Amino acid sequence: MRVFLATLVLALGACAKPAEPAAEAPAQTVAAPEDERSYPVEELPVQEKTIDDLRAESLAAIDKEACAAKNGEIRQEGLLGTWRCVVPYADAGKACRDKADCEGKCLLSPESDAVTGAEATGVCQANDSPFGCYAEIVDGKVQAALCVD
Repeated sequence: MRVFLATLVLALGACAKPAEPAAEAPAQTVAAPEDERSYPVEELPVQEKTIDDLRAESLAAIDKEACAAKNGEIRQEGLLGTWRCVVPYADAGKACRDKADCEGKCLLSPESDAVTGAEATGVCQANDSPFGCYAEIVDGKVQAALCVD
């Protein structure tokens, strides 16, 4: 009987799955809806910065002398309120039909009632700030308006 039990224990032990070494947790995957393939996604470390930290860093990064030399104005912009040196364009307000006519963009005047696709004359952008709502004029035609925060 002992031989039978010993044989049974050995046989069951041989059938057991061997222990695998501990492995790192697999990367998460995200299925792309258009083709149903999966792509690994890495988890990024959480940054412990506040909006005030970002604002302070943006202000510290500005070369105040260089900004002043370009007649720039240091001001908070965008949704986060980070600091930028906003430089005026020499041709601000000049009539234009395309950005090739301006230092910056050729924009539809806020007073205009022209619609997207219509022929129009614009005005050259006042400064290098990318923020605000505006419609560009390209080849004399009004483009779709957009708002940048």
